[in-house]
Amino acid sequence: MLDESLRASRIAVCVKSENKEVLEQNDLCRQICGDCLGEVCERGCMTLYAEDDALQWKDWGTRVYKNSHIHDAFFDVTLLLSGKNIITFLQPLKDKYEQALAYYQGKGLTRRETEVVSLTIRGVTNIDICQSLSISKATLRTHLNNIYRKLRELGEEPAFIPANRVSV
Repeated sequence: MLDESLRASRIAVCVKSENKEVLEQNDLCRQICGDCLGEVCERGCMTLYAEDDALQWKDWGTRVYKNSHIHDAFFDVTLLLSGKNIITFLQPLKDKYEQALAYYQGKGLTRRETEVVSLTIRGVTNIDICQSLSISKATLRTHLNNIYRKLRELGEEPAFIPANRVSV
């Protein structure tokens, strides 16, 4: 039942030893990372883990890295650490991005506002949005304010955009 649920949810799972040696992978994990069984893993989710300086107990607990770009795609990454094993769950975000963008395309936004929504859904920073679209911070602020206003007029809360983005 567990394997069936993971497959249906398109969640990749990998179990590693405390030394980062891959002990087990499901099929989706092998598609994303390659067949790493028996190898020490130092990339993808392990790069996120190694670069995490905010860890109180490095080898215990749960770590969540939302909207992470690894293996040329975006994932929500969850690590469960027991001291003996590291269990990784990768949730691909491609389908969710497409669903969210399709949803917002029917909300009366301009082409440029839709581009801003597309980038914010993917977690692109305000600075990177400005650079990508060749716009100023003031212009981005105007687009974000217009998006918020249009969605609120439709009775919707624009949950895809963190509130701090309005004050660029």
